[in-house]
Amino acid sequence: MLSATFQGPYKIEALETDIPSPGEGEVLVKVYASGICGSDLAIVSGQHPRAKPPLVIGHEFAGEVVSLGVGDTGEFQTGDRVTLFPLLTCGTCYACRNGFSHVCASLRLIGFDRDGGMADYVTVPVDLLVRLPNDMTYDVGALIEPLAVCIHAVGRTTVRKEDAVVVLGAGPIGLLTAMTLRSIGVRKLYITDIDPFRLDIARSLKYDAVDSSQTDIVEYIKAATNGDMADRLFEVAGAQASATQMTELVRPRGTIVNVSVFKKQPVVDMRSVNFKELTLIGTRVYTQDDYRIALDIAGAMPLNRIVSHRLPLTDVAGAFKTIFDGNQVCKVLFTFGPE
Repeated sequence: MLSATFQGPYKIEALETDIPSPGEGEVLVKVYASGICGSDLAIVSGQHPRAKPPLVIGHEFAGEVVSLGVGDTGEFQTGDRVTLFPLLTCGTCYACRNGFSHVCASLRLIGFDRDGGMADYVTVPVDLLVRLPNDMTYDVGALIEPLAVCIHAVGRTTVRKEDAVVVLGAGPIGLLTAMTLRSIGVRKLYITDIDPFRLDIARSLKYDAVDSSQTDIVEYIKAATNGDMADRLFEVAGAQASATQMTELVRPRGTIVNVSVFKKQPVVDMRSVNFKELTLIGTRVYTQDDYRIALDIAGAMPLNRIVSHRLPLTDVAGAFKTIFDGNQVCKVLFTFGPE
């Protein structure tokens, strides 16, 4: 089988490897769609602190159960269509004991700490499997994980339909955050970026998309809100410029949700946080409930619109180069099978 194998900084190849055998409590999944995530870029660039080569990456994928390991495989059988809840938690730390294991003190993930699903086949612990609806394509199934990230982020604050909401960043997570906000009725929705290709996708989805390299976004939001500024802001760009702007863009007692994992520690105007009594909220991955919501609402959302490239796994090195180069790209999916 082919596996996208991280072999060192900026070295990712589709290698021929043996099909793995499921261990006790595991199943073997035939992968039909697998996506590249921003955290995969951190792995491939050698910047992720835990991911060590050689490693088969990939935590956004969907496929079919083709073999069962020994022991209890629960309700799952061969032929089941599934995706993955990729979090591996300790079960004993404070977070795990108190019902928020997604922020486990020693959180690990499939595709980071053990081989993942950017491959023809992958073994998965049965308790991490998530069944796909029969009418959901594998492509959409592979987007459930990033959608759950955005559902969790939006759920970290209370968003009202009448709120003015800014999303900083029109990459895959920014666009999915905007879709999630639109799904709960938000209409005064503004999304910013500096990438013309991604801004065009946002505009095609009927969002008010602003090129922040050409437009003073603070003045734009001030004009759009009659001087009130945004009620809620989601930072999804991960750039110092957005960290600087975000406290200016929200109204007094507004809320900022930081979705990005910044590559470098950002400078944030904490005086504005004090003087405007802002609420600054963090968010990390998702819960099982977020996955259930994602599965419920995905069918009514234009998720495939964020996919700019569908490629065979043999193109994995070129796909990562395209993303690193920023060459008219949004979401990349590798497709392996019938859809």
